[in-house]
Amino acid sequence: MTDQGSGGWRSLCIQAHRGLLACFIIITLARSVGLVLPQLVAASAALLLLATALPLVKGRTFAIAGMLTLACAALLATGAPLSGITAGLVDALTFAAYLPVLQILRVIIGELPAMARAREAFTRLPPQGRDTGTLVLATGLGGILTTGAHALLAPLLPKDAPEEVRRQMALISLRGICFSAFWSPFAVSVAFGTQYLPGSTSVSHTFVGLGFAALIFLLAWRMERGGSLRPGVRAVLPILPHCLIAAGATVLLVATTKIGNLDAVVVATLPLALIALLWQAPSATTGVARTVWQGLARGADEVLLITLALSLGRLIEGSPWLIGLLAPLIGGLPVPLVLTAIFVAMIGGGIIGLHPMITAAVLIGVLGQAAGALEPLVMMQAIQSAWGFAVLVSPSGITLIVATMMFAVPQPRLLYSRNILFVGLSSLALIIGLSLMNAALRLS
Repeated sequence: MTDQGSGGWRSLCIQAHRGLLACFIIITLARSVGLVLPQLVAASAALLLLATALPLVKGRTFAIAGMLTLACAALLATGAPLSGITAGLVDALTFAAYLPVLQILRVIIGELPAMARAREAFTRLPPQGRDTGTLVLATGLGGILTTGAHALLAPLLPKDAPEEVRRQMALISLRGICFSAFWSPFAVSVAFGTQYLPGSTSVSHTFVGLGFAALIFLLAWRMERGGSLRPGVRAVLPILPHCLIAAGATVLLVATTKIGNLDAVVVATLPLALIALLWQAPSATTGVARTVWQGLARGADEVLLITLALSLGRLIEGSPWLIGLLAPLIGGLPVPLVLTAIFVAMIGGGIIGLHPMITAAVLIGVLGQAAGALEPLVMMQAIQSAWGFAVLVSPSGITLIVATMMFAVPQPRLLYSRNILFVGLSSLALIIGLSLMNAALRLS
């Protein structure tokens, strides 16, 4: 194929990919009123999206994708049902709408007058004030919007901000958002925990998780030299009303409907952002539409990785022999070692590209069969906390993927960073704290 022919094919894929993503946003909005695609149609649509993404994917992404594909093939060869692939493709459609909506929010919010005022004040702060302000905002917004908080934080930096500044802010944003996995009812980890432990309550997860999140927040704060939190918070006051409206709308939608958390972010925040744009900055509408359309195809790598990771998770769920193989290795170990194994498995799974949901499903099955001295609440808190840390180091994790897109920083620069030290120190502190909590529960 000639260079001209290759360029024409790539251009066609870009346009098709953009069009499909726009369609999936509409499908997600329609799903909120009960219009759901049949599973076979949804899986076929996901395959079509994947086909248009492949020519746009960067070379380094194919290495991770290759490992995930080999793992899927191995599980299929050992008896995992093919329906796991179909289920994974259907799951991927939710993310196919979620990621571009976050890109749209990032562009729209950056044009609002309130964001311009906050950006001006934020850029005047010394680095310490900017860092602590980011940590507070990421922690607060992350508890409601989880990964979507990146889209509200990234526009605080000017478009020409140096990469090192964008990287620092992205790393701190990741730390703050990871705390949502400890306790937030809007986090997938907590929903996962209450689903797998029917006897537990979201209240217990919330209060125990909040306590441990507060402890690790202090460590994250000290890593940024422990400066005053007030200057950074004052700088972002102009955008707090917008943030609170977005968070409140998401809370209301989840509380009053059966819509999923990720869908809720799409359905609640996208119309609000469009209204804010037309009301506060109508002259920027044409430029925003052009920027959004041009940027829709930039998430091709993420589409590929998330689709493969979700498919692998579904195949593992259909492979009970894995759990039977691993359970004897855990049974009989002292509680601190069991907790260490949980953190190592969750974080290690993230490093090799597994979605935390995959590792968590295996761990719950293994720990359930091992029947050790670990209290169920402690077990789930360990899994949820380690889930939060895993997303900081997972190349296929949605939290890090969105940070890469929102802050325009190469993924390796977020993977290989001080966050590795943060994860190590935080895990050690939580293993000690959870061991003491387990001992107290056993005595009560």
